[in-house]
Formats: sequence, C-alpha cells, structure tokens
Amino acid sequence: MLWSETETSCFLLAMSKARDMINAHLMPVLGIIATASSVSIAVSLRPIAEQSARWNTCYRDSIRWYQANKPDWTVQDQEVFASNFCNGGIPVKPGPGFQKAP
Repeated sequence: MLWSETETSCFLLAMSKARDMINAHLMPVLGIIATASSVSIAVSLRPIAEQSARWNTCYRDSIRWYQANKPDWTVQDQEVFASNFCNGGIPVKPGPGFQKAP
C-alpha cells in the first residue's frame, strides 16, 4: 500500500510541526529539571556540612585541650584520642603501646 503524494506531504508537515513544538519547549523543561535537581542536591548536603563543621570544632577544641593538659603525649597520640572522642568514643587510658613525647 503506497501513500499518495498529498498524504505523504501532510504527514511530513505534521511531523515537522511536532518536532518544532518539541524543540521549542525542550530547553525550558530541561532547565526546570536541572534547577530542581541542583536545589535538591544542595538541600541534601546541608546536614552533612553542618555535621562536618561541628566535628571540626570538636577536633580543634580536643587538640587544644590535650596540648594544654597532656603536654607529655606525642602529637600522634593527641590526634588519635581527639578523633576517637569526636567520633563518639569515650576517653580511655592509653594502652601498653602508648609512648610519652621525648
């Protein structure tokens, strides 16, 4: 079954109009989707950023406390105990591998 020339030209004209309509609306739709995605990602990252800021404050304060109250500890030991405390660990006495600073 062959299409007549008139049917073919009508079909191509309709396809051209549909394609033009899609192209005219594609950019705004993609822009809205991209904006919504970016806002969603930013909102999702905020709690992580706040927790990171609290952890950094805890770590700096812990390091300062260890430097003032435990000057005989090595820097590495101070950092280990500070990160343990800020990650929710309890302050414990140093184990058998603990070494005092020279």
